[in-house]
Amino acid sequence: MKTFTLVVLSTLLLSINGKSQTNNTDESYIYFYRDGQFGGALSNYKMFVDDKKVCKISNDRWFKVTVTPGKHDIEAKIGGTSIMKKETSLSIVTEPGKSYYISCDIKRSVTRSRMEMEEVTENTAKRKMADMKEDKCQEEDDKN
Repeated sequence: MKTFTLVVLSTLLLSINGKSQTNNTDESYIYFYRDGQFGGALSNYKMFVDDKKVCKISNDRWFKVTVTPGKHDIEAKIGGTSIMKKETSLSIVTEPGKSYYISCDIKRSVTRSRMEMEEVTENTAKRKMADMKEDKCQEEDDKN
């Protein structure tokens, strides 16, 4: 009887341990962050995932989007009085239960500024995001 009890307890512990280490979710997560920069600080870029607006990211902020696993097209557009044109775009393929990190950086030239996006490692992103605040995405101010 003791052997049977030990086998059952061992099996139960192994199954609990295995479940805590694997993520059986059907969701993926994309984290976006934007460093605090003086140049372009007043420019809030509208972020789109698969042609759906997900946020209007502010300076020195981050936000998270939950997506289904698979290929996703990401675009950044700047609002204002100009026509909404693509500033930059990027595609990413996500896997179930995994997180991906996109760095958003404003690049300036003499004639304009634009956002560049780049996928980065989790370690790089977490180090940069540590002192940032979560962006509330200005949804209450921007219904369009």
